[in-house]
Amino acid sequence: METPFILVLLASTIGARECVETASRIGAILGRPVQLAHVQVGPGAIILPSQEELSEYEAEHLAETEQKQTDAIRAEVESWGQQFGTALPLDVFKGDEWRVMRHYRGKVALVVLASPHTQPVGHRETLRAALLRAGHPVVMVPPGWGGGCGSRLLVGWEDVPPLRRAITAFTPLLAAAQQVEVVAVEQNQAALDLAQTVIGPLATAARYRLVAANGRKTATTLLEEARETGSDGLVMGAFRRGEILNWLAPGTSTRLIRESYLPLLMSP
Repeated sequence: METPFILVLLASTIGARECVETASRIGAILGRPVQLAHVQVGPGAIILPSQEELSEYEAEHLAETEQKQTDAIRAEVESWGQQFGTALPLDVFKGDEWRVMRHYRGKVALVVLASPHTQPVGHRETLRAALLRAGHPVVMVPPGWGGGCGSRLLVGWEDVPPLRRAITAFTPLLAAAQQVEVVAVEQNQAALDLAQTVIGPLATAARYRLVAANGRKTATTLLEEARETGSDGLVMGAFRRGEILNWLAPGTSTRLIRESYLPLLMSP
């Protein structure tokens, strides 16, 4: 049986290097190989809600744009191979990121990708495809991030199934981290005691704190805590209210995904 690998899903060249560097660092910690994938999406994945179909010109233009993006990614990957003296395997697919992610079910330990809202039209569903449709743990890396990942982790504690699953998925990273900060925003001591019961056996050096929001959104509070503690990754539960509710009324997950300056470690 093949060893599960870390998959870097490259939607475009935006944030690509940051994703590969993050995946390589996590791969070194976990002792897992890294592979890359890119999907050259077709017009069906790019069509706008107001359109019933694309014109022939639009379809041709989008196809040309996608091909240029694919060529640019290939060139980047080749350059990295020459720079670091090791070739990174790159799979290139045509079609649909949702279907392609199902291809990797059972083969990957986790998926690393760039913040979806920073990507070109047609590639903004990468996170949902990997996390919600294929069920992979995900590390989302904001373009421009250069602070590594996995040495100093912050856990935004709340006793909900998505966070429990994230803790399970990222247990090896929590165990290997030099620093683990566990914060419970607007909760009580009983919640913090439960956090210690759950996380304590996994990260023996973790520190636990209650944090007051003082009128701030939970997402804002967690990001400020991450800055103050010098964290290089935030372990969080994703979409605990469900995908549709978060789309209708954005919650903490949606705000963190759009506003985070550091990698987010999520599990479905």
